[in-house]
Amino acid sequence: MAYSSSGKTHAEESDNLDSVVIYLKKILQHWKIVVISAVVLAVLGFAVAKLTYTPSYSSKITFIANNKSSALAVSGQTQSDLNASATLAESFKYVFTTTELSKRVADNSGFKDISVSDIKSWVSVEAVEDTAIINLTVTTPNADVSYGIANAYVNNYESAINAAFPSTTLTVIDPPLLASAPNRDASARNYTIVGFAAGLVISIFAIVLAVIAKDTVKTADDVKDKLGVDVIGMVAHVNRKKKKKGEDYKPLLISDRRSGFPFIETFKIIRTKIEHTAQREKYKTFVVTSTAENEGKTTSAVNIALALAQNGKSVLLVDGDLRKPAVAKLLGINASEDGGVYGVINGEKTLAEAIKYSEKYNLFLLVSGKPVFDPSELLSTDAMSDIIKSAEKEFDYIIIDTAPCGVVADASILSSYADGILLVVRNDMVASRRIKRAVENLENSGTKLVGCIYNDTESGMPKRFMSSYNKKYGYGYGYGYGYGSNQK
Repeated sequence: MAYSSSGKTHAEESDNLDSVVIYLKKILQHWKIVVISAVVLAVLGFAVAKLTYTPSYSSKITFIANNKSSALAVSGQTQSDLNASATLAESFKYVFTTTELSKRVADNSGFKDISVSDIKSWVSVEAVEDTAIINLTVTTPNADVSYGIANAYVNNYESAINAAFPSTTLTVIDPPLLASAPNRDASARNYTIVGFAAGLVISIFAIVLAVIAKDTVKTADDVKDKLGVDVIGMVAHVNRKKKKKGEDYKPLLISDRRSGFPFIETFKIIRTKIEHTAQREKYKTFVVTSTAENEGKTTSAVNIALALAQNGKSVLLVDGDLRKPAVAKLLGINASEDGGVYGVINGEKTLAEAIKYSEKYNLFLLVSGKPVFDPSELLSTDAMSDIIKSAEKEFDYIIIDTAPCGVVADASILSSYADGILLVVRNDMVASRRIKRAVENLENSGTKLVGCIYNDTESGMPKRFMSSYNKKYGYGYGYGYGYGSNQK
């Protein structure tokens, strides 16, 4: 087992990276929610700041500290004297907020009902770094009160300073002034910034939490760990341009180079695994299904059949999804008048008459363009079993596309006639518990579940073959018809 310098296996590091990619993808996918949340909370923060804003007014006094022992003027002080004065300045700032001086200032401010705690909360003292200068600022909701308290400090500070530091002097070099305008309001900007940041954090956290809480299959390891099924192929998401109005639908087929090298090679890998299983187990007939609609079962079934045919095998592709037949449409074949399986079972045509050969794809097709409602009883007849048995005598492989096994019972019925089952699981779409129930139902048919085709993944071939996944511009190899509610 290979380990990295961090002590983790390369597989663990890859899984961690996959998780990070999933989170980033979801955040980018929901970027509008993130931006809107940030803007809304920023506006809310701005509004709160404005609604709760109370104008404040400040009056400031500037002092300078000197050693009494030095008879020199400030301009003639030595560096040692300046350093000593700077050190004292740090000590002086605590004297201004002592209870004794605060009470004296409150009593001499000229205003009633001002307490010591008010003085302490309104006054701020700052020693200017590396100087002997101290700034005392009084800030209150009233300009006259701020000015009155500042003057009270000017008139009462000396006795407190002399008592605490008898060898020093503190001189006022800039007396207080009556504020003519309120202080600049920084709360609106600060609240706006905080609101914007909070919106980003909360929305991103909510998205990540939703991803964690959503119990879907998000990595290939999830298929094994949550479902207990082996992955035989990982089909990477293919980013495709939005279809223009009136433009024909272009399906993803390995016979079309525009589908991309990774997509084509992935189905060749799946073909190889199917051939090995068929050779080892003597299998011929494979059912391709999924738990829900739009997971890509039909595209997978068609491309598996194409891949086998390209390898020189005779392949019969059966559209067993009688409720919503889609194989003919995917291949661009007109089957509007064909009855497919339904026509053979009802005796409208023999199997040989119903099977079509497509020279373009080198495929034999048993398809229909007519939907059949409630076909479960039809598929349960001996006639359906006879169709499969007869086909197995003539073809190397029979690939059957079925209805979603988590929606109707058709897939389980057809599975009982097959040798193996291939389950298509689309990335981050259906709840794991729902897929697990579907797997159990398929296994009850008595047919072996060969493996899972993990579709629309961001870790296909190559490992980082990625693009943004959204329904407007991307396709997950599924179709938009409905069998019912797709509850996750």
